[in-house]
Amino acid sequence: MRSAYIVLAACLAVLFSACIPARAMDEDIRSALEELRQEMKEMSSRYESRIAELEARLVQQERRVPEEHAHFGGGGSHAHHVPGKCQHHGLLGDRVKAIGAIDGRYLKVDGGKNTLFLHEAKAGVQADITDWLFGFITFTKHHGEDAEIEEAYARLSFEDAGLSVKPGKFFVNFGPENQAHFFDRRTITLSAMHDGIFGHEPWADTGAQFDWKLPVDFYSDLCFAVVNGDNASSFGDGANTVSNNNLPLVMNWTSAFETEYGFLKLGPSLSWGQWDSNDKYNVYLAGGDIYYKLGNFDAQAEVIYRYKEQMPGVKEENAYGYYTWGAYTLPVEYKYLRGIEFLAGFGQFIPDLGTRETRVTPQIGFILNDYTKVRATYEVRERSPKGDRE
Repeated sequence: MRSAYIVLAACLAVLFSACIPARAMDEDIRSALEELRQEMKEMSSRYESRIAELEARLVQQERRVPEEHAHFGGGGSHAHHVPGKCQHHGLLGDRVKAIGAIDGRYLKVDGGKNTLFLHEAKAGVQADITDWLFGFITFTKHHGEDAEIEEAYARLSFEDAGLSVKPGKFFVNFGPENQAHFFDRRTITLSAMHDGIFGHEPWADTGAQFDWKLPVDFYSDLCFAVVNGDNASSFGDGANTVSNNNLPLVMNWTSAFETEYGFLKLGPSLSWGQWDSNDKYNVYLAGGDIYYKLGNFDAQAEVIYRYKEQMPGVKEENAYGYYTWGAYTLPVEYKYLRGIEFLAGFGQFIPDLGTRETRVTPQIGFILNDYTKVRATYEVRERSPKGDRE
């Protein structure tokens, strides 16, 4: 019996001595694994911190880049390349660039036969004079009109404060359609909304504009301008023959966001001025626009409301217009063709008193190269209640 106890004790001793190294080995593995996990965690933290730092620097750099002439004209901050933009080293050096564009059209003129004619020609110069001073001037000639200075201004930039000042003559920052030159405009013609609110040409006036890039993690620009207002039909006659002498005020706030679901841009606008051709009264404009782009598809919508203070003899108190389009670009790489654009636009101008105008604009465009685009549009214009159509 005693011998059996001795054998059992010997077996337990052997088993216990075998477990001790096993447990020691298991603790070593666990310790090494924990150290490796801690190293990976610290390494991940360092990489994430570095990525966040670089992203913050990238955002700050993008905020310093002037949106306005990174895409000549400032119309929409679109991610696509527009033929006619100068995106290479200038002919006169890296700091001075010559600008030119021609708009030729084939249509009926004054009820005659279909005719190919020069609708508009544009030429100008832009120059980065110093790191803080930018100069810009363009001359334009419309069919049947004399050549004129379309824009001529300087821009002084104070990057550390995110501020810039622009004195001179310029396209007023009230919505993307008004800021776009004809080659940067998505549709060939201006919308019924623009014609009713501003006139048959972009609202370009003399004055001063102040921009402040807000110190946030996304692009956000607050714009304030004082202009003479003579070239907008809402404040004058649009032909410089009626002077309102009151300097309309304009404000715009544009914000842009790049997300995994696409690029989004928002821009509310406000303006106040007076009309004093016969009886002086206040005129208010309120507008808003939204732009969205995902892949080869993009869409734009814009609305403007005009309120005229009710005064004796005022024929048209209030009015509003809206303009929308959606476009799709089909990338095609060929010797003589870079891509095809399909677009459909729709717009209305609706005064409280008078004739409502509606325009429907299907369009196809062929991008031949960096400098040339051929576009074909069938535009229907209908006026009601008269029911006129062209």
